Order: sequence, then structure tokens, then C-alpha cells
Amino acid sequence: MKNYTVITGASSGLGDAFAHEFARRGHPLILVSLPHEGLNGLARQLASRYAVRVLYYEADMSQRPAIDEFTAWIETQNIKIDILVNNAGIGGSSAFQEADADYLDRIIQLNVRGTALLTRALIPLLLQNPHAYILNVSSIAAFSPLPYKMVYPATKAFIYSFSVGLHAEFRERGLRVCVVHPGAMPTNPDIKARLDRQGWLGRLSATSPRYVAQHAVRAALAGSTVIVPGFVNQLNYWAFRYLPRQAVALLASRVIRRELALA
Repeated sequence: MKNYTVITGASSGLGDAFAHEFARRGHPLILVSLPHEGLNGLARQLASRYAVRVLYYEADMSQRPAIDEFTAWIETQNIKIDILVNNAGIGGSSAFQEADADYLDRIIQLNVRGTALLTRALIPLLLQNPHAYILNVSSIAAFSPLPYKMVYPATKAFIYSFSVGLHAEFRERGLRVCVVHPGAMPTNPDIKARLDRQGWLGRLSATSPRYVAQHAVRAALAGSTVIVPGFVNQLNYWAFRYLPRQAVALLASRVIRRELALA
């Protein structure tokens, strides 16, 4: 029996696209997401469409007890895994002083704490299989401070640094760690409306979850470490690296203010 691919945040958006892409490639799946987000229906759909085995587990991956219980469940079921996709994450746009403190804490707990602790919990299982992979989802926002994005860019900068460091640490043991940096993805009407308010630049940089998933999986399995899907996002990546940070922050502030209708 083939080893399983674990995908967090699998119920919608990019997580759903990853689930379809790995299932299309014949990978058995373990889908993870919050309760009451329709994972059972997605699991049935994928199993029927792609003829692969699909399990699902409902839990909040920002909480350490939930991570421990999930790991114990995998071990109890004697499930072998060789790919972990850390996709679960949240963000948003708001003036920092107007952002709810609990929501800021939620972003940090899920994007940083949850990713790090789940990875730590599953690495021993991944190391049991040669040529295992971890694919972490960061963002193009990881490469530059962005006003009005609260703490989201900082959490994604953590994911980037965490991933590159882990790759260097574990590559000689057969475990590859990759990180993908998508731009904005119009995964729901609210995000699409906010991108429209950003103007042509926001619409031009947007990529579909399906494209990102296909590009990321193909590049990861081919051996890439840092993955930036989409031509415009690659231009942004180089601009963020070489343009003065204050200039990038000023331009980003103008664009995001339009998104928030602050201008």
C-alpha cells in the first residue's frame, strides 16, 4: 500500500486544490481541517473521482493537544506517511490598531506555532520513509514588510526561514523540505472583491489555487526548495529582494489602502 500524503487546511481554497492534485497523481490522502467544513464530502468525492483512499481528521492545528492527538491517531492506525503539506493558515487586511487582538493571536498561533509543532510531531514518521517531503505554504508577502497586513507577512517570513533551515538540516537524511510562495488567490468572493479594489496590479498578480497547487507539487517533486508560482509573482520576488524596502512598503501601502477603501 502506498504511503499517505497529509494536507492541512484541506477543506477549501489552496488546500482543496492540493488534495485534487495529489489524488490525481495517485496519492492516498489524509485531509485535515477544522470541524464542520465538509471534509467528509470532499473525501468521498476524491476517493470516487481518483480511485484513491482518502481519510480525514477534523481538528484545530493551532492547538498543541490537537496536534498530539492527531499524531497519536496516525500511529495507532499504523499509517505510513511520506508527504506533509502544511497549508493551514489565515491572514487578512486591516489597519493594525483596528485589528482584533484575538485575531492577531490566532494568525500567529496557526501560521507559526501550528506549522512548527505539527512538523516536529510528524518528522519521526516521515523519516521512516526514504525520499519523504514536507511542502510548506508561505506567501510572496514573506519577502517584504507589508502595511495593513497585520502580522501575516511576518508569520510567512517565519515559514520561509523555517523551511530553508529544515531543508539544510534534513536533506542528508532523505527528507526534503520545500516552501511555496503564492501571491493572492481569489478563493472566495470577498478576496476577489478586495483584489478588484487593488486595481490592475492586484488582478495581474492573482493566481488560481489550481495553478499554484500544480506548479508547487511538480516543482517540489522535481527537487526545488523555494517555489514562486506565476510570472508576476516572480517579478515581485526579485523586486522585493533588490528594491529599497521603504519604496516597496510605500507602494504596497497605496495598493492595500485601495483594497481597504481607505484612500
